[in-house]
Amino acid sequence: MRVKDSVSEILGNLDNDIQGEKLSFGELVGKFEDRGFGPLLLIPSLLAFLPTGAIPGVPSLCGITIFLICIQVAVNKDHPWLPKRLKQQAISREKILTGVDKAQPYVSKVEHYLRPRARWLSSAPLKNLIAIYCGAAALCMIPLELLPFAAALPSFALAITAIGMTNRDGLFIGIGIVLQLGTVYLVMQAMNSL
Repeated sequence: MRVKDSVSEILGNLDNDIQGEKLSFGELVGKFEDRGFGPLLLIPSLLAFLPTGAIPGVPSLCGITIFLICIQVAVNKDHPWLPKRLKQQAISREKILTGVDKAQPYVSKVEHYLRPRARWLSSAPLKNLIAIYCGAAALCMIPLELLPFAAALPSFALAITAIGMTNRDGLFIGIGIVLQLGTVYLVMQAMNSL
């Protein structure tokens, strides 16, 4: 099944979308704001999940970006807003494209299983509730940055949800939500044991 803005197309077009040596978070959000909640959530999730997530500060920046976008989706805001300082944070084009190149084969395999199902999960009011869950998982990325690659757990769950949202696949959305809830639970348990 072919979707108009498939995840592969979005990632494949990133090479053409990035002008210059660096891409700021403001530019990143601007490039995807008209494509809906899924791609807006997907790109920073993948940045935190892929090797770019090992760069100090990237998981926190991605988590804050995702959280702010999710809150705005939850309250039905038309266009995403980010603070000026966050908008100006940038990642090198080379690192982004290297991460995308590594993700592309896996994304292509996953897309083979995607199809529109349980579309009600990607429409209001459930979309708003899902945005709240995604925001909570995104906040988990901030303390997890202190442990090498630990932020990959919530970012993977967010990426699965985003792939489901982008392709209107309720099964993937559901799997992503379950993974997010598990991640939030693990973080809460770890914080309680401190």
